[in-house]
Amino acid sequence: MKQYGPEYWDKYGVYRTPIGFNLTLLVLLRAYLLWIFSAVARRPDLDFMSLFFQSKQHFFVSLAIGTIALVPTVIFSLRRPTSSQVLAKYWRYMRWPLLITAAADLIWLILQASQSYYQFSFYLAVQMVMLLWVILYLVKSRYLVCFFNDWPEPESKLKT
Repeated sequence: MKQYGPEYWDKYGVYRTPIGFNLTLLVLLRAYLLWIFSAVARRPDLDFMSLFFQSKQHFFVSLAIGTIALVPTVIFSLRRPTSSQVLAKYWRYMRWPLLITAAADLIWLILQASQSYYQFSFYLAVQMVMLLWVILYLVKSRYLVCFFNDWPEPESKLKT
């Protein structure tokens, strides 16, 4: 039985993706997005990566932390009636990798701040606030509980 009414369902009868979930993926996968933007820009006079990362090591650590969030992202992209029902079992637990990613990313940012002797950095502060929002959203959202427990029925069941 669905907790929220039909206005929350998409055309397959499952819960629509919340905007907060999409924003959560943007925040957690920001290193990958910056990497893609810098690869697309390809301007030698603009060192896009140095604007956001102090060194290559910081960039690679951010990529490694973001890899944990790639698993829920891939499974989310496969969330349709034509996909395997085996993924439904895993989809229920995809909140945990997102929480682990957010916590690890926050710890990494705190370590970066401690390396600069907690000197104020606007960029680090904005990232920390965004990550705190993500953690609160993942922990407190009741709609996400329903969203992660819902998976589309196979097409053969939809036609009957």
